[in-house]
Amino acid sequence: MFFFRSSTGIEVGETDLTIAVARNSFGKLRLLSLHRLDALMTLGEEERKKTIQSLVKANRIPTARVYLSLPREQGIVRQVQLPADIHKRLPDVVKIQVETLSPWPVAEIYWDFAAEVPKKDQKVITVTIVIIPRVHLDPWIVFFKSAGMPLSGASLSSVAQGHGINVLWKEPKPTIVLHREPSYMEGVFVNGSRLAALTVPSAENAALPSILVDRLLSTAKLQSVEDARLIACGDSEAFAAHSNPPLPLEDAKPDAANQFGPVAAALLPFKESAFKSNLIPPELRYRESRMRLVPAFALAVLAILMGSALLGREPYQNKVYAAQLDSAIKTIAPKVKEVADQEKEIDQLSRRYRALTSQLEAHDYTIETLGELSRVLPNSAFLLTYAYQDGTMTVSGLAQSASEIQKLLEGSPMFKNVEFAGGVTREASGKDRFTLKMVLEGPK
Repeated sequence: MFFFRSSTGIEVGETDLTIAVARNSFGKLRLLSLHRLDALMTLGEEERKKTIQSLVKANRIPTARVYLSLPREQGIVRQVQLPADIHKRLPDVVKIQVETLSPWPVAEIYWDFAAEVPKKDQKVITVTIVIIPRVHLDPWIVFFKSAGMPLSGASLSSVAQGHGINVLWKEPKPTIVLHREPSYMEGVFVNGSRLAALTVPSAENAALPSILVDRLLSTAKLQSVEDARLIACGDSEAFAAHSNPPLPLEDAKPDAANQFGPVAAALLPFKESAFKSNLIPPELRYRESRMRLVPAFALAVLAILMGSALLGREPYQNKVYAAQLDSAIKTIAPKVKEVADQEKEIDQLSRRYRALTSQLEAHDYTIETLGELSRVLPNSAFLLTYAYQDGTMTVSGLAQSASEIQKLLEGSPMFKNVEFAGGVTREASGKDRFTLKMVLEGPK
């Protein structure tokens, strides 16, 4: 059964829940089925459980390996570049990065990372770090376990889609995924090991996909993407005029890419990529043994045989064990010394990264913020004052509509929590005098 592995991917949407079942047979990927439960998230918890259980039973959906994809807004995805020569010590190095990147206490989060395999003579590697608060993931772990679909893994939607793209398409071609829900649209840009993602509120605007694509290119610091692959999924009616590329999966229907989210989640246990990550800790991941009774019987027989041998030849066994222990100690002594040296080296690297992090935190973003303000604000508006301190920026000025200025700043990926710091007054010139305060996220 090691050559035939099935996986079930689940994507949680705003109102719907979609499920995909994939199979890896001798390295060939096959899409077995797709299911969509409309308006499931609007039901009560018990009704949701019953609906899922009925679907699993009626369609014989496998539950040995279930992987969940959650909206990217529920967590954080960051990419950092690190020296390639520390590839084997990445867990310790990334742990330091997580403590810096996470806005939540480390004890209240789940995190994981993925990294590209360094090529020969490669100096720097890109590491993708994924963080989610436990309060967003723990309820789903409990819910799906009670529904008969215990989770083996979970990730954020943008990272799962990046993994799916790398697994399905080997050619180095930029890919953009647009996923629409009733109240928001999520965009993901993937190019090799690079990933950029944005979420914007949905609106009855036919130009919204184009606007989101432009913002993705701006975030990825690209002017344009020639011959890019575009996948539109989620609300199929919103993308009725777009024809998705076919998924390179056996038995995949032409419109399978419309549900790319759960398909990407189902591919998480198959193959390696620069985005393969699992936010569920190893101790909480569900693992099913297909031959769980055989080891129990084998161990019972082995225990009886070993007990009989020990009763008959206990002195001889003690002598053999003592000799084996002495040999093992001599064998691992050099490795213990090597591990101690590595710990010293890791400690030195930790101090260097803490120093680097302190420098990054002290970076003045004045130039970047002024550039973003000049890009976002209309020509009819002008600023009177500008102040920046400890990540908070305050600006005042005049504009035709103060509320419109607030909306424009909220739409920028560089600012968040935009709010008025004082009252809005109407000048004799007909313009609004305003003062706005916002938190700087920093350039992405």
